[in-house]
Amino acid sequence: MPSREYHPNPLSGFGSLISAKGGGGDAGNSFPQSDASDLASGARFIPGEVTYARRRGEKVTFVQDCNNSTCWYWLMPDGTKIYHWEHHVWLSIAKANRKWDGEGEFSGDAGPCPHCGNVHTNGRTHQD
Repeated sequence: MPSREYHPNPLSGFGSLISAKGGGGDAGNSFPQSDASDLASGARFIPGEVTYARRRGEKVTFVQDCNNSTCWYWLMPDGTKIYHWEHHVWLSIAKANRKWDGEGEFSGDAGPCPHCGNVHTNGRTHQD
């Protein structure tokens, strides 16, 4: 795996504690341990579809193939991928791709991730 900056979410420790109080693991847990692990790996948002699938005991994989610390997706049991881009990351990608100069509002296509070419950079949650 490529090297990346490590930016754990402070909520990960709280999530691990709540998960442990709920019996640990994912299935049937109000805060699945895998959600807490994703937060510890740098995720700042876990889509509801991911949490619900884990609560049902389904395997959802958090995939980080890129050295951009915020370029990731969740691989769902049916093979679909859920991407989530925070607004500031989307803007930095647009700036790196010279589609935005850093001034004023931006609402266009940011372009692909400059590190790995991921095209799912639309500034919101996207299911593919």
